[in-house]
Amino acid sequence: MSHLHYTDRQHPLKNALGDAVKAQFSQPAKTGNADLYRKAVTILAMFSISYVLIYFTTDSLNLFVWLFHGLATALVGFNIMHDGAHESFSKNKTLNKAAAMTFNLIGSNAFYWKQKHNINHHAYTNVIEADEDIEAFGLLRMSPHQPRYGFHRFQHLYIWLLYPLTSLFWFFGLDFKAYFLERIAQREFTKKQTIKDHAIFWLSKLNYIILYLYLPSLVLGWSATIIGFLVMHAVMGYVFAVVFQLAHVVDKAEFPKPDSEGNIHDEWANHQLKTTVDFATKSKFVTWALGGLNFQVEHHLFPRISHIHYPEVHGIVQQVCNEQNVQHREYETLWGAVKGHYNHLKLLGQAA
Repeated sequence: MSHLHYTDRQHPLKNALGDAVKAQFSQPAKTGNADLYRKAVTILAMFSISYVLIYFTTDSLNLFVWLFHGLATALVGFNIMHDGAHESFSKNKTLNKAAAMTFNLIGSNAFYWKQKHNINHHAYTNVIEADEDIEAFGLLRMSPHQPRYGFHRFQHLYIWLLYPLTSLFWFFGLDFKAYFLERIAQREFTKKQTIKDHAIFWLSKLNYIILYLYLPSLVLGWSATIIGFLVMHAVMGYVFAVVFQLAHVVDKAEFPKPDSEGNIHDEWANHQLKTTVDFATKSKFVTWALGGLNFQVEHHLFPRISHIHYPEVHGIVQQVCNEQNVQHREYETLWGAVKGHYNHLKLLGQAA
């Protein structure tokens, strides 16, 4: 699957969507605005203050602070890192890079995120062996094109026990796997790691261990630190996993399979509309907290537009889809998307 191709090179749907957004989108700039920057400052304050409070609280209150810090960390990922990685946070390249590098601060690596998310996931959404988001080393069957094992019949139940481990496995497993193998899923990196990339990887991981294990242990002791660290990751991992799954691994999404020569018989924009689903687009709280990731269709079609503009883009995309007689997939509520994820896993876990 290292060489994948879309057979429709004319891009009629992509062109129609792009023309409509250019014509109707009222914002003079597609990147972040004052609303986004105020939000970013608020989230960074939540993140910083909760980290400092780890050192000044004890017992159950300390666990609550670790928990809250896990939520704040997820908010940094959704609202700051994500836009920065797509170069939509700001017109300023340096500020975009700084926003993207917050991923190194919170435990992972911006270099691998670009390979995993921007290059693989966005180009070949829900395609096995290319999109690592639907790979689970056989523990889960998320695509109908993956093998089914007997224990998958219970995956819609045990998945909720695995999700709290997501960020731990990601930061301390998948990152190192990608680093040493220089590939995401079955696709090699499009850019080789430089000496600078190697140095940033190791220094970032060392910095994370110092900030979240060594320094807290000097004040709280190792036992309280380990427990708090695990609580933080349980919350963060659960939120990361569920949010990212609700847009693609659901019963309204499709899982196209390339032919033996790697051809995807579609155009890219139509593929995105088949494999991506919006949810809870009318909820201002969900949109604020998730950094517009509930507008996942709009994000996949226009990743270089900041999430702060997605509510406006949403209506334009719906209008074009209606005109082109193309399905725009959406769940009205967050709970509806959760049920769609549960039902999808339950269905794929059953015997053929």
